[in-house]
Amino acid sequence: MRKQVVLLAAVALTALAGCASTGLRENPGIKETFEVNADFQASYRRATEYARVCHEQRAHPYGATYNYGRAEGEKGDPNEVIVYRSTERAKILEIIQTLPSEKPGWSRVTVSVLNEGIWDSAEIAAARKSIETATPVCRPLN
Repeated sequence: MRKQVVLLAAVALTALAGCASTGLRENPGIKETFEVNADFQASYRRATEYARVCHEQRAHPYGATYNYGRAEGEKGDPNEVIVYRSTERAKILEIIQTLPSEKPGWSRVTVSVLNEGIWDSAEIAAARKSIETATPVCRPLN
C-alpha cells in the first residue's frame, strides 16, 4: 500500500512538471529590435541595471517577486539578461539580448516578452527607454 502511494505521488508530480509552462521557450511572445548609441557591453550593463531596478528590487502586485540571470555570449552569440518569476525559474518572461552593431560604437538590442499580463509592448517600451538613456525607467504597474 505504501509503495502504491509513493508511486502514485511520483507519477502525479511528473505529470504536473510536464504541464509547466516554460514561457518564451515555447511561446514566441513579441519582440522588438533597435539600435543603441553605446557599445554592446554598455547596453548589456544597462539591460542588467533595468532588470535589477524594475523587476528584482521593485515591489510588485500580489507579492510577486522576480529575478534575473545573465549570460555573456561567446564568439558572436548575444549577451542575455533573462527575467523570470522567483517561484517559476523555468518560465522565462523577458529576454534582453545585446550584440555589436555594424555601426562603430553602437549595439543592436532585442527585447522579447511573453505577451501576457505585464509582459507586453509597454514592457518593451520601458526596457528600450532604459537602455537608450542609461537610466532605469520602470513601467507603471496599475
